Amino acid sequence: MQHIFAFFCTGFLGAVVGANFPNNIQIGGLFPNQQSQEHAAFRFALSQLTEPPKLLPQIDIVNISDSFEMTYRFCSQFSKGVYAIFGFYERRTVNMLTSFCGALHVCFITPSFPVDTSNQFVLQLRPELQDALISIIDHYKWQKFVYIYDADRGLSVLQKVLDTAAEKNWQVTAVNILTTTEEGYRLLFQDLEKKKERLVVVDCESERLNAILGQIIKLEKNGIGYHYILANLILFLATPFLLGHVLPVYLF
Repeated sequence: MQHIFAFFCTGFLGAVVGANFPNNIQIGGLFPNQQSQEHAAFRFALSQLTEPPKLLPQIDIVNISDSFEMTYRFCSQFSKGVYAIFGFYERRTVNMLTSFCGALHVCFITPSFPVDTSNQFVLQLRPELQDALISIIDHYKWQKFVYIYDADRGLSVLQKVLDTAAEKNWQVTAVNILTTTEEGYRLLFQDLEKKKERLVVVDCESERLNAILGQIIKLEKNGIGYHYILANLILFLATPFLLGHVLPVYLF
C-alpha cells in the first residue's frame, strides 16, 4: 500500500504542478501518526517534485475515529486554502468527510477502506475486492468456511459474501475480531480446530493481520489441510506465513 500511495501521490501532485496554479500550492494531509507508512509515502512524493510551483504541505496528526477532531482539522486545513487533502477515515468519520468534500469542493484522496459514494471529490485508492473474493471462493469450491473480519471494510465485504452464500448454499461462520486480543486470537483458532474449520477468510487491517498470522504459525495451524484467503492488499506482511505448508491466496 505504501508503494501504491507514493505512486498516486507523486502522480497527483505532479498533475497539480503541471496545471495553471499559483506559485505556492497548499496540499493537506491528515494522518493517524507520524510513523505511518502513508505519511512517509506522502513526504516522499513531495520530495520528488522539485519543479515550481512550490508545494506547501499542511499536515496534521489526528485521531481519525474522532469525528469532532476530524471536523476541526479538516475545516482548519480548508481555511488555509488547501487544494486537496490526503488522509484517512474510519466508520465513525467517513460520512462527515464525504459531506464536507461535496459541500466545500475539496478533494479527499484516501487509501482507507472503500465506501459506496457518488461524491466526485472523494478519490479512493483501495479497490473494491468483493467480486474478486467471491470468485476465488467459488473457484476453490469452498462450501463451508469461516470469515474473520474487523468492523470497517470487512463488514461491507461480509454482506456481499453472505448474500452470495444464500444463493449458493455456502455455510459461513462470521467472526468479528474488532475488540479481540492476541489471547483471543489463540482461543479462536483453538475453537476452530475443535470444529474442524480449516478454510478461513481473513479480512482485516495490517495490525490485526500481523497478530493473527503470528498465532497461526505459533499454533501450527499452517500445515497441510489448512487454507487461508487474505483479503487485504498488504502482501509483504505474510512472508513468514509462506514458509509453512499452507497455500494461501492473496487478493491485491
